[in-house]
Amino acid sequence: MKVAIYARVSSEDQQERGTIGNQTEFAQKYCDLHQLDVLHWYLDDGISGTIPLEEREEGKKLLEDAKAGKIDLLLIYRLDRLGRSARIILNAVYDLEQNGVKIRSMTEPFDTGDPSGRFLLTILAGVADLERETILERMWLGANRAARSGKWLGGIVPYGYRVNKDGFIEVNEDFLPGFDMSEADVIRLIYRLVGEQGMSTIKLADYLNALGIPPSYVKDARMVTQGKRKVATSGIWLPGRIRNMIVNTTYKGIHYYGKRTNKKRELIKREVPAIVSEELWQKAQDALKQNQIEAMRNSKRKYLLRGLIKCGVCGLTYHGSVFGKELKAFYLCGGKTSYHGPFKEKCVSKNVPAEWVEELVWNDCVNFIRNPGSAMMEMAATFEERTFHKKEILAELESVKKALNEKEEEKQSILDLYRRKLIGSTDVEIQLQRISKEKDSLELRIADLENELRLEDGMAKQFFSVEELLKDLRSKIEGDPPFEVKREIIKTLVKEVVVHTIPKERGRPNATVTVHFTFSKDVPRTDRDSSKRLT
Repeated sequence: MKVAIYARVSSEDQQERGTIGNQTEFAQKYCDLHQLDVLHWYLDDGISGTIPLEEREEGKKLLEDAKAGKIDLLLIYRLDRLGRSARIILNAVYDLEQNGVKIRSMTEPFDTGDPSGRFLLTILAGVADLERETILERMWLGANRAARSGKWLGGIVPYGYRVNKDGFIEVNEDFLPGFDMSEADVIRLIYRLVGEQGMSTIKLADYLNALGIPPSYVKDARMVTQGKRKVATSGIWLPGRIRNMIVNTTYKGIHYYGKRTNKKRELIKREVPAIVSEELWQKAQDALKQNQIEAMRNSKRKYLLRGLIKCGVCGLTYHGSVFGKELKAFYLCGGKTSYHGPFKEKCVSKNVPAEWVEELVWNDCVNFIRNPGSAMMEMAATFEERTFHKKEILAELESVKKALNEKEEEKQSILDLYRRKLIGSTDVEIQLQRISKEKDSLELRIADLENELRLEDGMAKQFFSVEELLKDLRSKIEGDPPFEVKREIIKTLVKEVVVHTIPKERGRPNATVTVHFTFSKDVPRTDRDSSKRLT
């Protein structure tokens, strides 16, 4: 009789501890006792029982050998080694029996060689499925209780945090090796640069890489799966990963447990220590949206009010588009091009001709700049909120200059290694090019920071009062200012433009456009000629 052994353990932890050896040792003793010669061993180490047999590396070989007639009897330690659900177990047994293979458990009283054994196998498969579901349910209930208490239940700890001895996460204020800043400081820097200075994630990634700050995978010496192997990451900050960090509510003190699983389960909201204020967190979200709006690489037309027009019907943002043979530009509600509006259907708002509404808003801005009237005091209060934090800028400037000096030391270290013939010329060239790129990024950041300092120091002198600000704006609107200047002025003065659609019993609806300024001066405009103005 051609005998084979199949063994399996599910987790990588069991694989590292050599747990599968318990099954193979028992199988060897069983075969010695019953005088069976084993021809083939199939060992799936660290493979989940929820994966079908044919999708496991050794399980696939087992089925191929069974089809080739190389096996008459398959021995397993327990039935649940074939699978952890009744369906997977019975499918595996069926596929093996179709090729003339009998299955025998070394610890359970069944053998598929007779009818009663096959009947008992079906019962045991159901018991294994029930046992698994019961264990999972108890695990989830216990995990949910611990989650509600605030404990961190495994998984990757967010950058800027660590798990204490009691199992709760806390802010990590320990300095990073070689840096005078902690992980939490890095998070604060990211939010400040994005939320208060509007830096893009691409530019921020270049900046962090130039500083040499280790990202989470490098910091924790973690690996990523590539095929069947685990390899080191590229060890750099990526714009997409930075964006994911910025939108993470954990940093403002709210964590949702259970959102990463694909299974239907309770989502638990719990409070955790915050690294940034809720106000700064929200500023960063707004900056992300604004940066996306400002990304006009693929835009065929520059829309002066991009991102500023809101729909009075569904609340979504208008975006630019063109229609007709003449490719006339319009602003249209996002609820008209998708079904994610509150009414679960396309929005009924009117499209707004781009040229008309842009001219309307621009003229309102020009009129205010020339004749501000009673809105002066309210604008002064808004203006005061737009100052930078000089202390934070100086601290960052010092850190960046220090990093720039270290780049020069790195360059000398590379050259020393080359002189000592420890590295080749190709490696030297690659490293020097990388250092040069990082230096360029740091120097650009230093220039930005120094410019911000000049703005901070000169703000009071340049715009000592709102009158001075308006004087500066008046100088910019002289003649025919370019698009960029108009956009800057409108962003300074306009909060949003709301389009209110007014339905009619017959014909197209009318619309009212209201301009909300930063100084609380609302300017309504009525659609008097809807057949020509708005469509």
